[in-house]
Amino acid sequence: MKNLKRKYRSVDLGLLLIFVVLVGFGLMVVTSAAYPLGIKYYDDGFYYGKKQLVFCVLGFIAAYIISRFPRNIIKKISPLLFIASILLILALWTPLGYGTYGSTRWIKVPGINFRFQPSDILKITSVLFLAKILEINRTHMEKTEAFVIIVGIIGLSVVPIMIKDLSTGVVIGFSLFVMYVAGGIKSHQFVTLAGLGLLGMIPMTMKFLYRMKRIFGFLNPDIASLDENYQITQSLYAIAMGGIGGVGFFHSRQKYSNIPQAHNDFIFPVICEEFGLIGGIFVVLMFFLFVYRGYTIAIRSKNYYDKYVAIGITSYIGIQAIFNLGVGCGLFPVTGITLPLISYGGTSLLVTMASVGILLGISRDV
Repeated sequence: MKNLKRKYRSVDLGLLLIFVVLVGFGLMVVTSAAYPLGIKYYDDGFYYGKKQLVFCVLGFIAAYIISRFPRNIIKKISPLLFIASILLILALWTPLGYGTYGSTRWIKVPGINFRFQPSDILKITSVLFLAKILEINRTHMEKTEAFVIIVGIIGLSVVPIMIKDLSTGVVIGFSLFVMYVAGGIKSHQFVTLAGLGLLGMIPMTMKFLYRMKRIFGFLNPDIASLDENYQITQSLYAIAMGGIGGVGFFHSRQKYSNIPQAHNDFIFPVICEEFGLIGGIFVVLMFFLFVYRGYTIAIRSKNYYDKYVAIGITSYIGIQAIFNLGVGCGLFPVTGITLPLISYGGTSLLVTMASVGILLGISRDV
């Protein structure tokens, strides 16, 4: 009887509710934000909303299945998943790599109209693999061998994708760094790793002119050209026009021509324009509660692998949300990163929902 109760124990209902609300709200705002694009390209304003609905359904199915999938098997195959993800990242340097706006982020499958971002897959596979390594080395974290192995995994996860997609590389790097800190990093290791990260950012930023222009425009808004600050300026206009209560669902004006990627990278300003300050606070609060529930699950986890995985998943979703919200509010330079569980995108949404499925599965056993 005890084993039967354990098998059908409920997941964390708070996290599940937040998860469903974020995905459902995302479907609503994507349908609105992408309406002009649907009319322009497909003569169907609801085209992107319909596609997002399909991804949502598939994502919930994936989350349910993976929440019940044995994590000992996930742990066992995590090295293979990680290696496969790295190979997909390296494929960005082949003719399969497909880029827009100065970044090659997608792999486009020839012959069919299908593309995906391998970096989205790397976000979760790197977490799963590093969690296994941290668990193995948790009793001798002070040893140089453990430090070299862990830093090597972080470097392999971050450097290749950072060359092609700086913002995603930073999200992955920060997430794995948080996992390492939680795993028991020593003070001298902390300083060394932080120093390596800062040194690595310099050539990654200076190598590409468009990255330097974005940073220059962000730091010097008064003397930057209109092109360099166009996205942030239009984003702030949208937020300002929303006021306290917003202009109303589906009534955003900025999404029609002024905000690039309104259904994707800059969906938060559309939310603020249509739902006002209230809508913006609602989104921020939902992500705050998500992170709180995620870390609570990590703290209560009964084994170290689950603990590290929960920290990694919660961290990468939370950090990505912070970056996206910060860009939308003009606090960070434009990064081209999506708002998790809300922005339009097939690969990103499916992988993120599957990641939350793992987190929900862990919550069942706490």
